[in-house]
Parts: sequence; structure tokens; C-alpha cells
Amino acid sequence: MFLDHIEVLQAGTGNGNNTIVRLNLPSGRTVIGLATENNYGGEWDLGPTWNYIVGPDNPFLVDTGKSGMGYRLLDMMDQIKIKSQDLEFVLISHGHEDHDGGLSELVAASGIKVKAHSIYEKLIRHYPDQAPCPSKEAFSASCWPCFMPESFTQVHCRAYHQERHHLFIDSLDRFPYQLSDDIRIHHLPGHTPDSLAVQIGEEALIVGDILLPEITPHPTQEKFFQLTKSLLPSAYTQGELIYGLRAYLESLRRLGELAVAFPRLIFLPGHRLYNNHHWNNLDLKARVEEIRIHHWQRCWAIVTILKKGPKTAEEVAREYFDPKLLKGFGFQMAVNEILSHAELLQFSGDILIEEDRKMVALGTSAFESFWTTP
Repeated sequence: MFLDHIEVLQAGTGNGNNTIVRLNLPSGRTVIGLATENNYGGEWDLGPTWNYIVGPDNPFLVDTGKSGMGYRLLDMMDQIKIKSQDLEFVLISHGHEDHDGGLSELVAASGIKVKAHSIYEKLIRHYPDQAPCPSKEAFSASCWPCFMPESFTQVHCRAYHQERHHLFIDSLDRFPYQLSDDIRIHHLPGHTPDSLAVQIGEEALIVGDILLPEITPHPTQEKFFQLTKSLLPSAYTQGELIYGLRAYLESLRRLGELAVAFPRLIFLPGHRLYNNHHWNNLDLKARVEEIRIHHWQRCWAIVTILKKGPKTAEEVAREYFDPKLLKGFGFQMAVNEILSHAELLQFSGDILIEEDRKMVALGTSAFESFWTTP
């Protein structure tokens, strides 16, 4: 379905860097994908960030790539005869640096308006008096739960947080948000508390990092709510509804409902739309189910490992994951994955997390109810 409508305007590299494509939808709507570089060095490579222009009437941009990509996006748009003045606004799918890092640069260069979730608007600000530790005082609240080491954040994120802090955001709330007759914005948290997806009629769904080909988006942890709850809009009082694996599974369930209601939806991800010299033309419903099963399998594996004896999340990560996935930043990502699943397992009564951070299996698998509940 996807390949029937795609037109390559500029070919990029084998993993998609610098690719520009246009998706011509039957309704007359177009979606232009612009793949900006997203390389931090080392073993960690998600592939480029895919930013999208939805048009042709009342066009708007979704995401701006990582830091330093604002001008690059303007150059790519210029190549296809689109000016920043042609765009009504930029919508941020979620507050991760590889999706809004180029935002400050783009706004400074073009004056474009910015729309995002109301949670995003709160978390990009600095609250030095409430920061959880002195090293976080110079960073916005969205950085407080970050599991990346200071050696990374000081180099890649400090300037980004300082610049983003001053932006004016047109906050969105009360979802689904009807942007126009045929465009709805859905709030689908779990990967981040502010994750948004853009539905274009019955034809396409821009999902950011809520759902990805080839790789699995990491869930946040529910405990992060304690760091930010005093800053959030008043409507958000239950952490498990916006943070953690429980929130993410609910978002996957809702994505599955959209896939059933609109079976022709083409899903457009924030990464890996094109990789290893091929397009990832995936079925939305099937991919949702694959990711749901993946998380069930991970919960089962954690319980199985803990039946052999108490272990910390770090010990479980080393036993569960392939060593090549634990290189560089991979280890911090793996530990975060284990902890997000451990929260659900503890809530279900299947494990106990003791004061020394050791996790103990209690001999049950009640967590499976999260996969059987309609």
C-alpha cells in the first residue's frame, strides 16, 4: 500500500539519511518525509529522524530532528520549493532531543509557530529549585528522568535545554484534538508522557516513536511521575496513565483500535521508515501486536530469570540481553527496559523489589492479565 503512493524526490544513503519522499494519498493529501541525520557516534544508531510535512492545504511540519538540524531542514525544504513561510506551524510529536533538537534553530531562522502537548510545554522549562540534584539544575524538567550518563548529556543536551526553555508553545489538550476536518491528533503516552500521533483521515498515521519498525520503543518508568507531578497540567494526576509500561500498553491497545477502525492507515514512524536499502512498509495492526507480544515475552523472561534467585535490574539486563546490545549507551537503555517491566510485575504481585534493589520472584504470573484484558 505504502509503495503504491510513494515518490522519491531525493535519494539518500542506505539507512535513509537525507532522503526526501512524497506520499501522494488518494484524498489529495500529501505527506513529505525528510530524513535528517541522527548520529551520536558509537554503537547507538536509531537511523535518521523522519520529519513530515502534511499538506498540501494548510501545511504543517511534524518534528525537527536532532540539535543542529533546523537549518538542514530548511535546506531540504528549499530543495523541494517549500519555504518556512508556507508552513502554518510545527507540531512536536514528543520531547526527545532527536525530535525537537532542531526546533530552536528552526524557530530562530523562520519564526514558525510551535504546537505540542501541554505536558511538553511544562517539561521544557527550567525549575532549578525543584531539580532532583545539583547536576540537573541547568536542565529542563524533561531531562530529570533521563537515564543517559552525564558524560552524554553535558555534551549533547546542555545547550539544547537552554535554548528550548525560552520557546513559546501553543499547548494542545483534550484529545483526540481535531486539527481540521480530516486531521486528528491523538495522545498516546508511555514512551514519553507527551507523545502525540497525527491521523490523516483514513489514510495515514504519523506516530513519532510510539511505534517503530525493526526496533522497539522503550517505555518510561512510572516512578518518573514523582519527579514531575507538581509541574504537570492539573488534569494529569495519575502517573500510570502517562508514564511507564502500563501507559504504553494502553496506547498500543488504542493504536490497535485505530488499525481495526481504519484498516488502510499507513503508519509513518519517526525512525527506520527506510533502512538497509529497503522501505519498512509494515501493517499497523500486525506491528502493534508484535510489540505487545514482545513486552509480554520480556515480562515472562524477567520472572523466569528471577526464579533462579534475587537479582538487580543490572544483573537481569546482563543475563537477558545479547552482549552486543549492551555496548555504550545500550546498557543504560537495557536497564531502563528492565525497570519499566519490573514496575508492572511488582504492581501485578509477581515480584517484590527490596530495599537493596534486588528483585525477588513470588511464583505467580498475574502480569498476563494486561494482555488478556479487552
